[in-house]
Amino acid sequence: MEANSHRSSSVLFESPDKSLIVLDIPTSLEESQVLPSQIPRRRIVSATHPTLEPWHGGGDHSAFATASPSAQLSELMTAETVSNALQDLASTYSYSGPFHRDRLVQPQQPPSVSALPPLIPDKAEFLDGSIEAMRDTFHMSAPKFDLVVLDPPWPNRSARRKTDKYATVSNLKEMRNLLLHIPLASHLAPDGLVAVWVTNKHSIHDFLTSPTGLFAAWGLEFVTEWTWLKVAASGEPLYDIESTWRKPWEKLIVAKRIGSKKPDALESKVIVATPDVHSRKPNLRGLFQDAMGKECLGLEIFARNLTAGWWAWGNEVLRFQQPEHWQDIEP
Repeated sequence: MEANSHRSSSVLFESPDKSLIVLDIPTSLEESQVLPSQIPRRRIVSATHPTLEPWHGGGDHSAFATASPSAQLSELMTAETVSNALQDLASTYSYSGPFHRDRLVQPQQPPSVSALPPLIPDKAEFLDGSIEAMRDTFHMSAPKFDLVVLDPPWPNRSARRKTDKYATVSNLKEMRNLLLHIPLASHLAPDGLVAVWVTNKHSIHDFLTSPTGLFAAWGLEFVTEWTWLKVAASGEPLYDIESTWRKPWEKLIVAKRIGSKKPDALESKVIVATPDVHSRKPNLRGLFQDAMGKECLGLEIFARNLTAGWWAWGNEVLRFQQPEHWQDIEP
């Protein structure tokens, strides 16, 4: 079954109920550089071609056993959801690929263009600085947003790349203090949504959704989850779904104001996509349009790139807007 013809070229496949999508991440980022319905003018540079086959490896297998019952249940349900999605893709819809588009791979010695200014998409606004440094500026200048997407630097025992300015905090208490600095309640539209990327650490889901969690402090309540299933070029999960060491997915937790109406079209999704450069997430503007319309005004916090018509906030907002990450499309 082919992807619906009316969809953007980043969507390689979409089930009739829109709960299962095969997405090309670089193309989603290219589309984000222009306003909805406009044709992208540049291609983004990828570090390498997609991994052909799944990765394998060992690790600490004790994490699942020590997780809370609710966290264990959540993980088991996600594994079942992902397994069912893969089965539907292959059996119900007879989709066997492609799972990515051709990528523009960076040459080994790219020309130095660091002195050139960043590429700013149409009607993109950004605050280039930390949460603490730009809080007052944001509070005074930002409008109310229909959608706020966060990709926080969650506590992580593994070392972060030296190029990543979003240093991880030491623990979830520090993370809570950092995130509560964001005046989110006063800049979220009455029917607005908040979407948070989370790691697979078991405590983070509770950190957001428990009765005393961050969502409650922001006046929000859980709505649904989207799962990004990371696959190789073959369409197989990058890691064994049953692995207790490393999961082949990341989750996006979506919340709304307590008591507000949930958009009718907002349901759970499995997004099947091959990863790109480290720290690049799929751009979500196109996927949220079904629920919120093309005029949706979005804000990305801890952003690493800009989106046309949206706001971005963080001290790496221009990271992937530098000219070395892009190549003009020949007319």
